[in-house]
Amino acid sequence: MGKFFEYWKMAYFNIRMNKVRAFLTMLGIIIGIASVVGILSVGNGFSNWVSGSLNGLVGSYFNIYAGADTMIPRRVMDQLVDKYPEITGYSDDIGLSGVVENRRGEEEEVTLYGGNVERQTISKDELLYGRLFNEVDYENASPVCVIDTYGSRKIFGREDALGETLRFHTRTGREIALKVIGIRKTDKKDQPKKDTVTEDGEDTTFLVIQFEDPSISVEIPSTVLYNEYGLDPDNIWGAYVFVDEPAHATEMSSKARKYIEAALDVRGEDVIYSYELSSAISSIKGVLAGITAFIMMVAGISLFVGGVGVMNIMLVSVTERTREIGIRKSLGARTSSIMWQFLIESGLISLTGGVIGIIIGYAFSGLACWIAHLVKESISFAPDFNPLMIIIIAVFSMGIGVFFGLYPAGKAAKMTPIDALRHK
Repeated sequence: MGKFFEYWKMAYFNIRMNKVRAFLTMLGIIIGIASVVGILSVGNGFSNWVSGSLNGLVGSYFNIYAGADTMIPRRVMDQLVDKYPEITGYSDDIGLSGVVENRRGEEEEVTLYGGNVERQTISKDELLYGRLFNEVDYENASPVCVIDTYGSRKIFGREDALGETLRFHTRTGREIALKVIGIRKTDKKDQPKKDTVTEDGEDTTFLVIQFEDPSISVEIPSTVLYNEYGLDPDNIWGAYVFVDEPAHATEMSSKARKYIEAALDVRGEDVIYSYELSSAISSIKGVLAGITAFIMMVAGISLFVGGVGVMNIMLVSVTERTREIGIRKSLGARTSSIMWQFLIESGLISLTGGVIGIIIGYAFSGLACWIAHLVKESISFAPDFNPLMIIIIAVFSMGIGVFFGLYPAGKAAKMTPIDALRHK
């Protein structure tokens, strides 16, 4: 043990004697480790934030909708619910985009989202004032609506706008007057996947738009839109289908699509589509992990370059210290002693560079997260940096030095005392 302590002292002394050269040797290791730590910390932190945000959207439901000129009869949806015990119900899903004039006379973009009572359970936002629409409102097509605090402030200038009339204007100028009966608490825009209704002259065309991001969202009974446009309530374009637990959403999504295709005799025609967030979230997580891994691989190249730098400087050190090696060998130093001396020196250089790289990488990851939040206030995540990662990276950086120091150390250890002393 005393010998190894002496080797560490000698390595430390030699590094101090050549500070500038040692630092330049460390630079490649520092850059490589800092890059890996920064990318890994930011990547994992961002991935965790995205996953957490998306997981908050996942519910016990999936979407089913028809394309082209196809419609889904309600009797087929009722049969679907009866067939699979995992499916607990469904809600038609229909929307209409337009504008509302706010208290300053300015137009605000608004989208009406229609469905039945069960559809209102999709939103995670708390009901702050009033109530949600009920079965009576749905059956009677009552012109009522539920908005959020964001929309209430934008349109009426205050959060509590219960009893106010929201005058919704379609793109063709048609007006729908809706009484505000409920207000949800939210500071964010609603970003669900919806079926949006647009108008083209006298004809009404229903379009499927995914991840619609209206500035203001308003929940209403879908029967209001059916009555307003004289639509057949027994046929729907899209629906939310509810399952007993989120784990069944993916399986039931596939089965529901196949069942409806069979019922409508449109198998293989790609007119019935299903969608559930779990699969999309898994895909997004996979993409994020792939991007992080790729960038880390690129950053790893700098680690390799740094390792080559360590090998290069150790070869120079061996050349410069051949007389020292010769003297030590002539005094009885073993080959293993010379080998350990140079290995410990190269390992110490890499370990020091690794520690500095870890500190810089951590500081960089924190700065990157702060800048991201500064640029976009809604993006708020912390770098995922754990003690185990510190230990692994520190050992890895030292391992780089030992690995790339093997050849120079071996070359020094194999020198004979005579050859070493003759070297000029």
